[in-house]
Amino acid sequence: MKAILTTASLLALAVFSTLPTVTAAQVLEEITVTAQKREQSIQDVGISITALSGDSLDALGLDNMQEISQQIPGLQLQTFTPSFTIFNLRGISQNNFTDNLEAPVAVYVDDVYAATMNAVGMQMFDMNRVEVLRGPQGTLFGRNATGGLVHFVTKKADSNEVNGYVKGSAADFGSVDFEGAIGGAISDTVRGRVAGRWEKSDGYVEPGISPFTNQSVAGRDAHGADGYAVRGSLQFDVSDNVQVDVTGSYTKDDDVPTGMYIVSFTDFDPVTGLGVPLPGTGPMDGGTLAGDVHRHASDANPFFDRETWSLTGKVVADLDNGMEFTSITGILDLDKFYQEDAGGGLIFFPFTTFADFTQWSQELRLAGETDNSRWQVGAYYLDIDSVTFNQVEGAVITGSPLGIIRSDLDLQSTNWSVFGQYEYDFGDTFTLIAGLRWSQDDKDLIFNQTSFNMEDQGIASGSVIFNLADEAVGQFADIPVIDYGDYAARLQLNINSSKDTLWFVSWNRGIKGGNWTAAATVAIEDLRHREETLNSYEIGVKTSIGDGLGRFNATLFYYDYEDYQAFSLTGLTPQVTNSDATANGGELEVFLHPGDGWDVAFGASFIDSEVDFVPAVFDMTGTTNAEFPQAPSTSLNALVRKSWGALNGEFAVQFDGNWSDDQFLEGTNSLVSVQEAYAVLNARLSYSTDNWSVAGWVKNFNDEDYLLYNLDLGLAGFIEQVYAPPRQWGVTFQYNW
Repeated sequence: MKAILTTASLLALAVFSTLPTVTAAQVLEEITVTAQKREQSIQDVGISITALSGDSLDALGLDNMQEISQQIPGLQLQTFTPSFTIFNLRGISQNNFTDNLEAPVAVYVDDVYAATMNAVGMQMFDMNRVEVLRGPQGTLFGRNATGGLVHFVTKKADSNEVNGYVKGSAADFGSVDFEGAIGGAISDTVRGRVAGRWEKSDGYVEPGISPFTNQSVAGRDAHGADGYAVRGSLQFDVSDNVQVDVTGSYTKDDDVPTGMYIVSFTDFDPVTGLGVPLPGTGPMDGGTLAGDVHRHASDANPFFDRETWSLTGKVVADLDNGMEFTSITGILDLDKFYQEDAGGGLIFFPFTTFADFTQWSQELRLAGETDNSRWQVGAYYLDIDSVTFNQVEGAVITGSPLGIIRSDLDLQSTNWSVFGQYEYDFGDTFTLIAGLRWSQDDKDLIFNQTSFNMEDQGIASGSVIFNLADEAVGQFADIPVIDYGDYAARLQLNINSSKDTLWFVSWNRGIKGGNWTAAATVAIEDLRHREETLNSYEIGVKTSIGDGLGRFNATLFYYDYEDYQAFSLTGLTPQVTNSDATANGGELEVFLHPGDGWDVAFGASFIDSEVDFVPAVFDMTGTTNAEFPQAPSTSLNALVRKSWGALNGEFAVQFDGNWSDDQFLEGTNSLVSVQEAYAVLNARLSYSTDNWSVAGWVKNFNDEDYLLYNLDLGLAGFIEQVYAPPRQWGVTFQYNW
């Protein structure tokens, strides 16, 4: 299982880096990005970046934030519900499902950091582009960008002419959606744009046959959708030198069918407590409780509701002395209620979570340039108020058929930082880049756990079984408080060996603050995990050939972690612990536009990782030299598109897909968390004119069964899993003006 990035594969990357680069002009074209807080061609930025334009997202049929991983090397997805999404970049992720934690792969929407993983799995529509930056980005983007970041950039009202579109789709599993946008000039100095999307889907996991009654279970279809989102933006030309952008959005998900697991029986290792497959009874052998990886065995009807609104204000002012001042203010408010059948129809074990999350942030930047240098300095402030509770029921967990255990958390968090970056050109060939950021995290936690016993008339009795303020005494008195300051840094040399070729070598220091594993069963001294530090070393090349024929990008990296934050289900309790870790690997991307309507793209990611120690189910045993979760040694993605003119319009046929090698889905490297190598293939046939288009498509046309989530319950004797959708057919109509 442990794959090694050999000298031969490293040498292959180095050889490829001398080859021409290519750009798929229509589907995966070279675009402008803001990876360094200013507009640049993606080929001029010495960072490993993949960017998808709005047209590319449409051509790939992507309409949810969760779907972007299919054509981005090194990006994996973990999710058990659309209300909680975890991005994994180069194997770096936070697989703990606790609402109070933050991910090491930061997510931004229109320059504003989204501090909760509950706000990530949203509908995606009317997009300008998506940028994915691999490697630590803390110098310019701040906290929790240790593994990189994903930036969603929406379309703005940047045109004086009225324009817009309407689009609708229908597909398998009762899936329908409709979206549209309209924008243009309101006056000589004001422009506006309004966009919205609505979707509904029954779900692709259907009720199965109960092995206990031999009857169809009563639960409804699961892993569906039911919600809408609206967004409005205004641009004001306050003067010739000052522009103000204001964007507001609102999303509502209501009674979304979710919270169903596929359950399979396992054995367990008596030493570690980790799950071990039972021969011939795995999910792929039909060994699930309901007999199929897309059929559940539950009589329950779990769901989630989510309501989110956000407001972003951006001011850009060109100053008289050639400098530019930028102010970005962001507010995000989210309420989520989620309920799942954690027993999967096997046992009575409802699990419920609620999150009331509010954040606001302010960033100020000042930037300038001379003939041979560019610089920027800035300050940032973030305030988070997160109130959550989770609740478990059932005799298996509480000891009583009417028992309930509820955990309440109130997390107050603030972060402030100051940063700067300077670039200096030594002639036309060399550019030195240096960046530094000081970041200060302050967090306070109130946490208590209460047990109840339900009777016919409601709650009959309740008692506090854990209170953090009472427990944190003596040498552990500081546990409810985190006061952490550290620096992120960047030092890089760019070498323009020719007009069309950029080499870069860099060192980046990334940081991520500590937090708490909020569970009463965790020993008080283990309740808080420490901050992590990452030193990243990279070398890469970006080059192009043949008058726009194409481009080629490649990067090699080495990661050295101190106190890597690893997740495990220690003692059957979600817990984060610290351990040192290393990783090495690389990515390459080739984009070709050979003409005559052809577009070709290819990407690859390689990684070899090692975590010194990850605890297992038993406290005193664990996995040494473990691999990162969701870090296949090799993953590939590809796209081929052919377009041609006919019938006063244009036809196009497109095939795209990705392949991933064997991988572990959990940091413990449990044998029942292995996802064997798999491929997902998609196809699309479209016809378009200047104003309208129609497309027929099929996702996962090879009908591959593969996992999005795995939870090894070890001693309990079963695993809970969520599989990706099976083959899905659909059709999309669109009209533009």
